[in-house]
Parts: sequence; structure tokens; C-alpha cells
Amino acid sequence: MTGAKKPNPSHRAPTGVLTAKPIALRLLSEERSALEDAAIAEGRSMASQARIFFLQGLNDYQRKHSA
Repeated sequence: MTGAKKPNPSHRAPTGVLTAKPIALRLLSEERSALEDAAIAEGRSMASQARIFFLQGLNDYQRKHSA
């Protein structure tokens, strides 16, 4: 999550996030439960937690493919 902007206090998403263009994400039941558990533990919405997981995975992907 390096370089992520700090969240706007009145919104869950950081400033600049395209909130008008959401992306649907289909998960298996077990994956959804794991996401929900993580979101609850972190005090986030499921969408916010899914974005964090996406950014972590994107970072890993870019690191592996930047060689």
C-alpha cells in the first residue's frame, strides 16, 4: 500500500478513488467469510478491506513481474 493517500475523514475511500465506478467481485462462500472476518477485525467495510487486499496483491504481482 505504499503511496496510498490518507482517507478523507468523511469517507471510507481515500481521496481520488473512483467511487462512481465500482468493480464487482465474485467470491466463494469461504473467501467472502474470510473477507468479512478480516473487515470486522480491522474495523473496515468489506469493500475497503477488499481494496486493501487487492492493493497488497497488486504490489506482489508488480514486484514479481518488474524484473
